[in-house]
Amino acid sequence: MTSPLAALAPAVSPSLSLAERVAERLPERAGTAWTVEPYRAWWSTASAARIVQGERALVVVSRAWDTQIGWQLPNRTPYAPDFTIKRMAPAPVAEFILHLVLPVLDDEAARPRPTAPRVPTRLELCAEIGNAVRAQGAATYERPGFQPNSSTVTWTSERVRYSVTLCGANPVADVQMQGPTLAVERAVARFLPETLDGRPILPAGLRGRLERRIAGVLARHGHVEQVDGKGLAFGTSSGPYGYVAASPDPKARAHDTTPASIDVHNIGVDFLVSLAPHLAR
Repeated sequence: MTSPLAALAPAVSPSLSLAERVAERLPERAGTAWTVEPYRAWWSTASAARIVQGERALVVVSRAWDTQIGWQLPNRTPYAPDFTIKRMAPAPVAEFILHLVLPVLDDEAARPRPTAPRVPTRLELCAEIGNAVRAQGAATYERPGFQPNSSTVTWTSERVRYSVTLCGANPVADVQMQGPTLAVERAVARFLPETLDGRPILPAGLRGRLERRIAGVLARHGHVEQVDGKGLAFGTSSGPYGYVAASPDPKARAHDTTPASIDVHNIGVDFLVSLAPHLAR
């Protein structure tokens, strides 16, 4: 027999349930975890949830056919969804937030305003990335970047040398990966969207054995093209994108141990911190 108290217990809304499971997949920043609370979104009559970390917040509305997400700052309230993703499971929603939503939120938070809350400086962000990597047992080296007003943190793991650079007040990072081709292919896949359905579509007329090999890996995750018959460009400006350095000898065979270098841009600090266990083991 069902307890009368259990019968009166309010049901957890789909949005709140999804938000709680998404928050578990988002990393702590400076020791502050994400918390979840019920919310009422301006644009929807359905129940919503708010995922909060310090001054940053995400408004989530779970529907039967998609998930709506808005981002919130002290001086900004979403009156309509900023993003709509046709996925309802926690893992792809959290990945979407790390790839696209939080970099946009952090970029807006970094804009100078007289009443804007303080945001972490470039050096603080580099230190935070370094702390996350060192917590996994890797040794890091922090130094000024090659560009003006830039800072870089580097480390090596599983034969791949990672260099993460932040420039100026830009809160998103550039990541360079150098090492044997197989190890670099595995590393770059962690920064890309989930694998697409169907057979990968490669651009016609690809030159270079190394370029053809790496293009086959990148095409599983999205758009890839060859630039001036040399290196490869991949991704889109709305998410992670990057460039594969051209092989010095296009006719040379592309072995697993052949040196390769890939740069990935537009990577949020939250995304990097969440990847630390995989990039520094």
